Amino acid sequence: MTFALCLQVPNHFKFKRRLDIYTNFIPQMVFLQSIFGYLVLCILYKWSIDWSKSSTQPPSLLNMLINTPGTVDPDSQLYRGQGFVQLVLLLLAACCVPVLLIAKPYFIWKEMKQIQGQGYVSIGQGEAPRDSSDEHLEGEEEGNGRAIAEDADEEHVRFPSRVVETPLFLIY
Repeated sequence: MTFALCLQVPNHFKFKRRLDIYTNFIPQMVFLQSIFGYLVLCILYKWSIDWSKSSTQPPSLLNMLINTPGTVDPDSQLYRGQGFVQLVLLLLAACCVPVLLIAKPYFIWKEMKQIQGQGYVSIGQGEAPRDSSDEHLEGEEEGNGRAIAEDADEEHVRFPSRVVETPLFLIY
């Protein structure tokens, strides 16, 4: 998932969407790494310890994520300060959710209001009635800078029709 998020960054730069970097990529990466990245690091750390020489049993990582944030039983503690680290990472993930849901629509709305404040008029407002004179219609028929849709009946590809008779004993 991290790799997929990182693949988005060159697209954001190429299409000049810097807003997506700040409102999508960074919050998604922080959210992902504060929960799943932390879990991966805990798994690797747990694998690196020789639990046969340790005085405590290896902690359950699933219970570590489910239990009340900030409180870790000293018997099942993986490292010192684990409760504080988990609480900070959980708060970071929780702060990313409103940013992901609200930030980009807010900035797009703000940009739209700024454009409307500059005096632009949407399509259809203040438009003069169309001239329906013959001269104007003739120009439209000839194309005058517009795409011309041609009738599809003019270009038919004909294939020779050939009937091949198959003996009945081959069909069954």
